[in-house]
Amino acid sequence: MEKGLFRVSPMFSDHMVLQRDKPVVIWGEAPEDAAVTVMIDNTHMETTAKNGTWKVRLAPMPAGGPYRMTVSCGEQSVMFQDVMIGEVWFAGGQSNMELELQNCDNAQEELKHANYQGIRFYNVVKTGKLTDEVMKQQLRSQWRICQSDAVRDVSAVAYFAARKLHQELGVAIGVIDCYIGGTSATCWMDRDTLMSTPETRGYVEAYDASIAGKTQEQYEAELAQFQRAWEERDAATQREKQKNPDISAEELNACLGPAPWPPPAGPTSEYRPGNPYQAMMERVIPYTVKGFWYYQGEEDTYKAESYGVLMKCLIELWRRKWEDESAPFIIHQLPMFIESGAVDDRCWAVLREQQMLTARQMPNTYLTVLIDCGELDNIHPTDKQTVGWRLALQCLGHVYGLAQHVDSPSVQTVRREGQTVIVAFDCEQLSVRGEKITLFELAGEDGQYHPADAGIHSPNEVAVVCQEVPLPVAVRYAWTNYGIVTLYGNNELPVAPFRVTL
Repeated sequence: MEKGLFRVSPMFSDHMVLQRDKPVVIWGEAPEDAAVTVMIDNTHMETTAKNGTWKVRLAPMPAGGPYRMTVSCGEQSVMFQDVMIGEVWFAGGQSNMELELQNCDNAQEELKHANYQGIRFYNVVKTGKLTDEVMKQQLRSQWRICQSDAVRDVSAVAYFAARKLHQELGVAIGVIDCYIGGTSATCWMDRDTLMSTPETRGYVEAYDASIAGKTQEQYEAELAQFQRAWEERDAATQREKQKNPDISAEELNACLGPAPWPPPAGPTSEYRPGNPYQAMMERVIPYTVKGFWYYQGEEDTYKAESYGVLMKCLIELWRRKWEDESAPFIIHQLPMFIESGAVDDRCWAVLREQQMLTARQMPNTYLTVLIDCGELDNIHPTDKQTVGWRLALQCLGHVYGLAQHVDSPSVQTVRREGQTVIVAFDCEQLSVRGEKITLFELAGEDGQYHPADAGIHSPNEVAVVCQEVPLPVAVRYAWTNYGIVTLYGNNELPVAPFRVTL
């Protein structure tokens, strides 16, 4: 056999985690009709290469390790050391999933204690195009053991979720980090899916129209100019923060001007619909995973009403490509956010509703409510400990059946008693953090909402009243881009935002 033609996918390396209790897919390249054998522990499988590629499915294995896995083809073989079998999750989305452990709250203390042999990460190279340099970077990518000096740049959300799962499940946890800040949900779908509905097709057509006639050379020149402007703005920001560590984003914009955004559009941009899917996700698929963690939506608030269609298409595509129609999918609902001085157009509230409806309508799809985790004037809140803990709680309750009452209280019934609306929630008891309940509004037949007073009516009920609305016909809660949340359930989770017509 000619050497150099046999290869195992770069997704596999020393220290990797393979999914327990499911058939595990291993794949790579080999000469036509060559026999390939995969062996790990007491499990082995043989296959024959076709069209230059091969793929095997190992029989389900229980959690355990460390093991050695050997893949052989004729006289050639590749051995992987320190292979664990446990739970593998795919972490996708944009910048709030991307926010690195080294940049979260209490980062240095967290990193000092981030040493877990049973937690492993694989970071997919961020790109919109498979250039030779990117492919070289991909070949150098490796699974990493969770150690302080090795996980500074992993997703903080994924780290805190993985840590909790590792502690509770007692098995190895593997996380595949695959995200890019500023990306639309359309970036994480293939072109065929994007062209399959009027809503998703519109994103593709709009982007393609924006780059019509633009050459790759023009795009690269614009991109270089943008990167220089970004680096200059970042350097200036660091200088201002040294003078005033508490300076706000609004103050920075006032003295430096707004940060350059968005990046220029181009044919190979990582923000072009479909590009990251083709350049990043197709490299990961079909690495066997338990399910998906998804934190995204900020980039799609300008078309919030369409977001449910995007999510339905994305979830169905991912499950189909991974050949697991029941794979758990956990959505992170957007927290509160608004820029100082901006008009509250409530588009974030609409998108949160779309995320909630997606979780309710699609099987094995769950929602992590983060309505109390936002920051004024900061689209990247740094408390990722809370986010990761709530994500793990969703997994422990809905996926592993090891926890109860893991969901935020949601509306159960709504009734009117005179001028008062009584809202009952699906929890045992409500509590108020602060002086009063905030963010309730009522509307009459004219459809105009007014801020309302609210108070605890019974352990799981809130009474809502507004003098400007003597005959309320609709009630909503936390229907705003940004506000202060004070209402919680007895499970310590915030009441989920909603709007209901009586």
